[in-house]
Amino acid sequence: MNFKQPNQIMGIVNVTPDSFSDGGQFISAEKAVEHAQQLIIQGADYLDLGGQSTRPGYEEIDEEIELARVLPVLKKIRAKTTLPISIDTYFPKVAEACLAEGADIINDIHGLENPAMIEVLKKFPEANVVVMHSKKRRNLPLVDDLQQFFAAKKELLLANEIDLARVCFDPGVGFGKTVAENIFLMQQPNLFRVDDFPLLYGVSRKRTIGVMSGEKIAENRDVASVTAALFLLNQGVEIVRVHNVLAMKQAIDVWQQLNN
Repeated sequence: MNFKQPNQIMGIVNVTPDSFSDGGQFISAEKAVEHAQQLIIQGADYLDLGGQSTRPGYEEIDEEIELARVLPVLKKIRAKTTLPISIDTYFPKVAEACLAEGADIINDIHGLENPAMIEVLKKFPEANVVVMHSKKRRNLPLVDDLQQFFAAKKELLLANEIDLARVCFDPGVGFGKTVAENIFLMQQPNLFRVDDFPLLYGVSRKRTIGVMSGEKIAENRDVASVTAALFLLNQGVEIVRVHNVLAMKQAIDVWQQLNN
């Protein structure tokens, strides 16, 4: 597992009844595991397993419900593959339980806001972490706001002796930002890179993609989503988080052959 390798794909496995584009499709452990296996066959480099929707206007569930959704699926997937598995959670209890059962990455949309998450990372020194910006925007230019946020996270990690090679940053497209800001995040990803930290972008099927493409139905935004993700990879972003792994992998393969 190396966050710095180019053109990596993180496939989404939602174990939720209410995600904005595929809520309820994989709520059972069996369907979620089957879906995960398909994503592996299609070319995913990582699986990102989540038990809580973070769509606009979502209602937070507690950590016990999230853990009950995620842990059985994680165990079944882990038994079938060595592919790195990410857990999309900001609950330290969920993170710790999943790492103990073989998860490899914590994808924290709250950006290590909870100090207990640092303690989990200390307890599992082999685990990697994705630190997302999802805080309410401050009255600063977007670049300054995110640069300062990620610089502060870097200092927090250093202060706690967390190996920075374990860390990837996510600017958080769609989280507390306007459509114009989200477009700028995608147009100029390297303005939001701190030092040489790898970047992960999740733009798949998001509202901004719908605005840009004119497509109101989230499930119908895959072509536009792959286009945006391919643009990001071409700008040097290391990892894109997507629903449609097959389309993303095919797009990368064709793009690479044409580039050669």
